Amino acid sequence: MTRRPSKLFVTALITTAVAGAMLSACGGEDPYCAAVTEHQKVLNSFGDKRTDAGFTSYGKAAKAIGAVAPDTVKQDWTTLASVTTGVLAAHQKVGIPLEDMTDPAKVEALSSDDLKRLNTAYDAFNDTAAQRKAVVADVKTACDITLK
Repeated sequence: MTRRPSKLFVTALITTAVAGAMLSACGGEDPYCAAVTEHQKVLNSFGDKRTDAGFTSYGKAAKAIGAVAPDTVKQDWTTLASVTTGVLAAHQKVGIPLEDMTDPAKVEALSSDDLKRLNTAYDAFNDTAAQRKAVVADVKTACDITLK
């Protein structure tokens, strides 16, 4: 005599399989969230000090996160990395580090072309408010990480 499995047994088996699949999917951290976690300190401290080192760290963090970001925010992260690198490039081109921009004598010594180059880079950076808002919201939703 062969026994047929009961509906309750089959339902329990299916439920266990589905739950196991869901749990195993959560077992490995998402590369995007892992990248955000890895760079969270840099992201949250950005702007505390305006230095070449700070902008370099932020640019590298945005680039690394952008490389693994979901398509919905990949371009936002890429743009943030690009404009940050643009500010650094402008400073390098005019020969003054970010940290020296608080020195009136050094700023006054810059040519009008140098100031225009810096202002263009700063404008591009400042025009990324929408991208910054988008990545902060996405990181909160996708990773449950609050960035400031």
